Amino acid sequence: MVRRSRRGVMVAAMAGPLLLAACSSAAPAVSPSVSPSASAAASASVSASTAAAVQLDEATRSRLQAGFAQTFAGGTVGGVATPGAVAYVSVGDQVWTSALGVSDVATQTPIDPAGHGRIGSITKPIVATAVLRLVDQGSLSLDDTLGTYIPGIANGDRITVRQLLSMSSGVWNYTTDQSLLDTFEADPMAAWTVDRTIDLIRAQPAAFEPGSKVAYCDSNYVLLGRIAELVTGKPISEVVRTLVTEPLGLTGTRMPADDEPGVPDPSLGSYLPVNGQLVAEPDLNPDFAWTAGAATSTVGDLARFARELTDGSLLSPQLQAQRLQTAQFTGIDLNVGYGLGLLNMNDLIGHNGDINGGGGTMLRLPEQDATFVVLVNLSTNSENASGAIANELIDQLYPGQSVHR
Repeated sequence: MVRRSRRGVMVAAMAGPLLLAACSSAAPAVSPSVSPSASAAASASVSASTAAAVQLDEATRSRLQAGFAQTFAGGTVGGVATPGAVAYVSVGDQVWTSALGVSDVATQTPIDPAGHGRIGSITKPIVATAVLRLVDQGSLSLDDTLGTYIPGIANGDRITVRQLLSMSSGVWNYTTDQSLLDTFEADPMAAWTVDRTIDLIRAQPAAFEPGSKVAYCDSNYVLLGRIAELVTGKPISEVVRTLVTEPLGLTGTRMPADDEPGVPDPSLGSYLPVNGQLVAEPDLNPDFAWTAGAATSTVGDLARFARELTDGSLLSPQLQAQRLQTAQFTGIDLNVGYGLGLLNMNDLIGHNGDINGGGGTMLRLPEQDATFVVLVNLSTNSENASGAIANELIDQLYPGQSVHR
């Protein structure tokens, strides 16, 4: 491991979803009018007999462990091996969890399977759930316009909350600003505020007409975070805590406040590959990634939250049905789309995340009552090993459901 005075880019969730390149493709637009994915159309309540179709018996657990170990061993990012990873699989009430590697390279401390890690864009469905709860409470509407809350953004009088949630708003993506990236290349703890992010968005023209495309964009979720604060009069950390993490019992999940740049203890660790060497990246200014990717969590919490995404225990049935409706990303020739704060990948529902210092993948196959969560402690802003590990585990149990280019 090397240490440096100039750390690498701290970019939250900018690379787009699992196994996808940039989603703001110039390919012809597809209509964002939505239709339910196969898993969304299925009942969220799964019978025991369906869940029992896959048994996590000794032989299956051995295969999962072997696949995890092999994929972890090959999980290099920028020419650097991933120091540690935690994997979780459940089918019905059967659970398999495994941890490989270390959380601290210097001390060789084994990684704690219950440890906290950076989750990058998995922050988005957490924030979306808070926003949807505000919709259910009548505090705002999916049809409210962006300009009602945040004036001065291109097309803000026509962009709706629904379009922000579903990646179809057309707002400019602030994480494409090279000067901003250069700032955080120099210092991931550089002074920054959410207001400055919003000012950058205000200064740029729209990327496309509202509703004409589906394209991954971090600005959508910064704007949603600010809307939630304006509606409630509370900081987003408190909004998420009271509307999402406390009701679900997610005691290991944190939307950080401004003065919480690190990963809570016990930490999975936080590393970045730099010029082929491993660099500790313990602190990141949370106001830069903010509601697009600054949260931390554990595999256990994310497994519980994945069930919430598909079952909707916090939402009205009507709003849950809308959350699960997805539209395919424009210009992407895979069965991958976006709903109201969630991805569908074939019949899998969930999200993934990349952020300097860590990331993860959280996916659920509701028809089989199966959940897959992986957290890793090495990541750039666009790459980590969690997707490859998750695909391997999914392929072991449900061939054909994972998404590969």
